[in-house]
Amino acid sequence: MKDIDTHHNPSEIVWSPSEELRNGCALRRFMQELTASGEQGFDDFEQLHNWSVREPAKFWSNLIRFLGLKGEGSLEPYVDALEGPTPLAKRWFPNFKLNFTENLLSGAEDQLAIISWSEGELKRRITMGEMRSSVASVQGHLKRSGIVSGARVFAYLPNIPEAVICMAGAASIGAAWSSCGTDYQEQGVLSRAARVAPTVLIAATSFLWRGKVVNLTETVRQLVEKTPSIEHVILVDYLGRDKNYGSIKFRSGVSVADYLDLLRTPTQLDLSEKFSFSHPLYIMFSSGTTGAPKGLVHGAGGTLLEHMKELVLHGDLRSGDRLFYQTSTSWMMWNWLVSALAREATIVMYDGDPLCEDGRTVWRLNDEERVTHFGTSAAFLGATERLGVVPGNEFPLTELRAMLSTGSTLYGAQFDYVMRSIKPLWLQSISGGTDILGCFGLGCPLKPVIRGEVQCKSLGYNVQVFNAEAKAVIGQEGELVCASPAPSMPISFLDDPDGAHYRAAYFAEYGSVWRHGDLLEETPHGGLIFLGRSDATLKPAGVRVATVDIYGALQAVPSVQQALAVGYLPAGAASERIVLFVVLAKENVLDDALKQEINGVLKNTNAFYVPALILQAPELPRTPNNKLSELSVKRLLRGEDPGNSAALANPESLTFFSTIGLERIREALG
Repeated sequence: MKDIDTHHNPSEIVWSPSEELRNGCALRRFMQELTASGEQGFDDFEQLHNWSVREPAKFWSNLIRFLGLKGEGSLEPYVDALEGPTPLAKRWFPNFKLNFTENLLSGAEDQLAIISWSEGELKRRITMGEMRSSVASVQGHLKRSGIVSGARVFAYLPNIPEAVICMAGAASIGAAWSSCGTDYQEQGVLSRAARVAPTVLIAATSFLWRGKVVNLTETVRQLVEKTPSIEHVILVDYLGRDKNYGSIKFRSGVSVADYLDLLRTPTQLDLSEKFSFSHPLYIMFSSGTTGAPKGLVHGAGGTLLEHMKELVLHGDLRSGDRLFYQTSTSWMMWNWLVSALAREATIVMYDGDPLCEDGRTVWRLNDEERVTHFGTSAAFLGATERLGVVPGNEFPLTELRAMLSTGSTLYGAQFDYVMRSIKPLWLQSISGGTDILGCFGLGCPLKPVIRGEVQCKSLGYNVQVFNAEAKAVIGQEGELVCASPAPSMPISFLDDPDGAHYRAAYFAEYGSVWRHGDLLEETPHGGLIFLGRSDATLKPAGVRVATVDIYGALQAVPSVQQALAVGYLPAGAASERIVLFVVLAKENVLDDALKQEINGVLKNTNAFYVPALILQAPELPRTPNNKLSELSVKRLLRGEDPGNSAALANPESLTFFSTIGLERIREALG
């Protein structure tokens, strides 16, 4: 195998894998096993990736065997010959069946399955044996309630062990799971539940946020009242502070159970039933940054296979490792985290405000619980840096080997912050989407980490960058596309019987090629630079500007905590103007001096980044997983309905843009 790629400027390399990692990682073993079985030899990752998209039947079949997924039946053919709902969505491994929960619960009885903190106030440790017993109790209750394969279960729960246990119980009998975290406000929860039309609701009666107990009983009552499909409710009092279940007046005919009462009913866990590889497992909702959230139905086999591939091959997660991801049950990274149980790793969960003690609670959790893989977001890293937190000075983090970041683009300066203020380690900037319940760009234990780049393409995904002529290019920005089918692509959309909405979402532009809606650049050495949503691209004076580049440049302005840039077309103008909204650190004001500083930094980066107008906003609209909703603001400034307010974590933030913001823009720009 070739040595580490040295085509880069050495100053750009912020981390290189050790020989121990390169020789001992699962990715290397997979390559060796392929070679031993008669496949070609692989000198480097790029050769393996090229083979994986050229020989999909061999790649995915061998991967199932290598990962040891539990199931029964034949792995041939690898896709059904019948046409799927879209050019790429096929029925994968139609002769192979599995039980998703069986794969999750395969560890030893004494294996530590879950570590959970609720703002540091409530700390729990659950073994695999204890988890199996709890899953059995949930499974038994669902069966006694008449829930069968094909039913739908909706959960309104914080990021707590009960969510994992109840999901595993539902999946064990073939019920589809959809969850919404307590980071969603009532309208967002109601809209999702209405679209899922579940038979069962599992809900917390309260949750912890910034040291206070937030009561949810009225929201839960509204959920049942306004979702006529709900017949059964399981209430979860994980804080042990709400015993007034009887005071919630549900509509007639709805059965109500206490989660703790279920656990007191001894039940034998039954995982004998196997389901098709494409059997519905999760109903997910896209972030809503580009319009109404898409209702995505993902299959059990494709989800498990993709997650295990990412965790084991790309992330080198090993049996006994501890994986933390800062997430809520609304976000796909929760589903991704849960799949680590199938690797016999411990999943580490956090419930509450991640910025408790200026983020130190999260760092303390990762230190005390000896986390090996720490997952977070660019937003959290940016917040802790602005708060002046230097985690490496306060917490040893001795077991931490890898850090992963997704949800939004990780800027080059944030690579520096991690290496300088946390510790030099394997920093995996990863990116994909709820649409595929996985990633297009991932980490690679065989390659160096280059400042500002995602290390590599996802194995089995024919990721390319298309220019304006729909030609694949390298070294230029363009549209992220995927030219091959993949197991974790949705099996269907909600309320889309003929696949029309599915096709329109991804295939309207390039026919048989998936268009994801992200701007991307592929580097000559196989790295990826994600440039934000293509929908959010600005065109001042006809020049294309990616908003992510503006946000990256503003990292150099300490007073600016958050920023959102949109294009505004004044009446009668030939080209749009950039309007920049900023949220400032406490005690800062947007005076002329700060405006000059902002404009100076942007001009020194690229003259086209300089906005026509800068306005201070109280807050910016964000989805629950911290993605900016630029399109909402752009629509409001055009006098249109924002279209996705229920998908936002803070829909009230839009009021400023539709009133004061719009008025000031019209006064200044016409």
